[in-house]
Amino acid sequence: MEHRDHIDFRGSTFYGPVTGVSDSPGPGPRTSASALPPPPAAFTGRDELVAELTGFLHPETGADDVPTEAGVVKGLGGVGKTAVVLHVAHRALERRWFPGGVVFVELPEPDEVPAAAAQTVSEVLRALGVKEDDIPPTPTGRYARYRAELAEREPTLIILDNASDPAQIARLLPWGRDGHRLLVTAREAQDTLPVRHFGIDVLDPDAGCLLVDRLLRAQDPDDRRVAEEPGATRLLAELCGHLPLALLIAAALLRRRSRRPISTLTAELRDAGSRLRRLRAKGTDQYDKNLSVQAVFDVMYGRLEPDVGRMFRLLGQTPGKAVGLYPAAALAGLPAEEAELLIEDLVAASLLIPVAPFYNQGRWRMHDLVRLHAQGIVEGDPVLAAEAATARLRLTGYYWQAMGSAMAHISGHADDAPGGLFLGGRSQALQWCELERADLLAVALWVGTAEQDQYTLSAALVGLLAEYLARLHRPRAFEDLAALAEAMRDAAREHGDRSGEAAALTRLGHALDGLRRFHEALDYYDRAAAICAELGDRRSLAALWNARGASLYQLRRYDEAIEAQTRSLRELNDLGDRESAALSGLNLAQFLSSLGRHEEAYDHLSACLAHYASSSDREREATTRRWVGTVLGFLGRFEEGIAAHTHALGLCAELGDWHGRAAGWGNLGGLYTGMGRHEDAVRAHVRARDWFAALGDTYEEARAWSNLSAALSASDRVDDALQAARCARDLFEACDDWHHVAQLLQLMGTLHERHGRPLEARAALTAAVAAVRRAEAASSATGPEAGTQQTGGQPAPLAPLP
Repeated sequence: MEHRDHIDFRGSTFYGPVTGVSDSPGPGPRTSASALPPPPAAFTGRDELVAELTGFLHPETGADDVPTEAGVVKGLGGVGKTAVVLHVAHRALERRWFPGGVVFVELPEPDEVPAAAAQTVSEVLRALGVKEDDIPPTPTGRYARYRAELAEREPTLIILDNASDPAQIARLLPWGRDGHRLLVTAREAQDTLPVRHFGIDVLDPDAGCLLVDRLLRAQDPDDRRVAEEPGATRLLAELCGHLPLALLIAAALLRRRSRRPISTLTAELRDAGSRLRRLRAKGTDQYDKNLSVQAVFDVMYGRLEPDVGRMFRLLGQTPGKAVGLYPAAALAGLPAEEAELLIEDLVAASLLIPVAPFYNQGRWRMHDLVRLHAQGIVEGDPVLAAEAATARLRLTGYYWQAMGSAMAHISGHADDAPGGLFLGGRSQALQWCELERADLLAVALWVGTAEQDQYTLSAALVGLLAEYLARLHRPRAFEDLAALAEAMRDAAREHGDRSGEAAALTRLGHALDGLRRFHEALDYYDRAAAICAELGDRRSLAALWNARGASLYQLRRYDEAIEAQTRSLRELNDLGDRESAALSGLNLAQFLSSLGRHEEAYDHLSACLAHYASSSDREREATTRRWVGTVLGFLGRFEEGIAAHTHALGLCAELGDWHGRAAGWGNLGGLYTGMGRHEDAVRAHVRARDWFAALGDTYEEARAWSNLSAALSASDRVDDALQAARCARDLFEACDDWHHVAQLLQLMGTLHERHGRPLEARAALTAAVAAVRRAEAASSATGPEAGTQQTGGQPAPLAPLP
């Protein structure tokens, strides 16, 4: 056995392989700098963890009631535990904190024959300088000699790298107050020992990119690929999950391909099915470790108990970033209490990471590459693949039931909510929907699977999720709805489900309406109507006339809109569908009021309000009361109008409907303007503007700015009115609504003229003419020209709900 800085004992006759460090065969103080492997090349990031570990190693750290002599850096394989420990250890040596020396023992990979505890202490003694003949033959004697050695030495740092068993650590703990420290790296929690744990996660995106750059320029200082391809580098770091081992491998691959751009490697890694297989490189790292992410994860999976391994494989099927306890239990088909115990084992094994809980319910996330590993295990075994398919069906069933309960609470039918999942009521249901939104979408997209049972259950979930997304009235929600509807349409066609296809086309139309792509929406409504006519589905046809009316209204084809809405209302009344008829009547009332037919609008609104006030749908009751208030204002019944708006605002506050509350403030501002209460109008429109901006609804924010401009103009605050008009104009341009742009430019021209600025007034009016022509050109290019112009100062109609 030769003595050198890094000794490999694998040829010796031990229970298993172990590596120690020694710089001389004899006893006595060590020259500490030579006792460690070199510091990691291109070490990057980890500022907080480095500070914590540095503080732990500091000679003056410690309190009588808190053990501070031993610490464990615990984390996923490949996350950089050894690197950060060596980085900090070299820093401590530079500061001469351990004059007694350093012991570094590299334990074997857990998939090899694990090092026995007695064997580990033997290697520690050798590294401390104890001669072979002086090492006691029994474990008890060795540990006694170990304690005696520490008692005679100045402060010493002992590092155990890659521990897999508390027995390797327990009797090496330096219990005295002599300044000694034991620092351990491990993939599994050592929670049976009185040691301090330090968690380590992946690098942040910037640090990941910087690591790649440093590794590339360490070989070739002129390698500027990271600087020249910042986007590709960030994508590369993302595809590597910001895992240091994966980034190290990626850098090694790029060094070998020194003439190829980074984007070529990202293109290869985009395929999730082959990513782990590609994340390997020939050779070893600077510490003689193989470069393969797959191999590291194989070892971690192989150490799991069978039931924990099953939970690991099934959690790999979850499509989102994090999973809650009850979805995890449903996936595994286990009671929540049993599932939580298995999850805790996976956390201890660094294969899951806890995240913020929801209403005291645990949530956990799995690293992207770890999830790919779990999925790869399943895909390679037909029996496990069948088990996973059944688990996905259970998870879909859970989300379908939970979403049904959530929507019952959200729509005001809490008594119909199945399962008793949301004891916190509507507020908790809304929070849950937003928290689980990404997972709900991903699970609903399983509708495209070939299995009939999965299709049927996912299609039911699609319907509930579509209703929720439409209620949000946000551009991103409508984009999600469009993607969901397209997937449902394709799946329905594959399964020969004509009714499902019609429903998907209708939802796609709703999504496009919300995205203000009204001509495209009409096209999808027509396709859905053709299928409904073929199936003899009168109720769906009537609902489609309602949806068509809303699109036609937005296109200012008012006569056609009223005709479509009247037809929908008549058909729904004939069918006895009071709920849908009330919604159709509400839309019709909006259209009539926009054309100045306020008395007719009020009659329809009164009927709608009678229905909603007697039902449990308080959200639509609030919307109806807002419109009642607006129409009463047009009829000169201002006090009644204010009462209606105030009631609606209260309902929205109770429901947590902030979009409705924002619209309510805008409606109230319009009523104040009609009453000549201009300062009150300004305050109301400012509230509406701020709410819509916070909600991310650009179009409604533009309308609020426009209404605010009118209110400021009425208050003779010309400069403020002009600034508000400019903001509204810019937002409407971003929404490609040139009709409103023209109106605002006309207003700006009038304001400039009032302020004695004829040149600015002429420029604004000239721009208004150009905007009108652009609006007409857009209309003629995509559909019939606009009809009667919309009356200003009124709320836009509701986007029809599924």
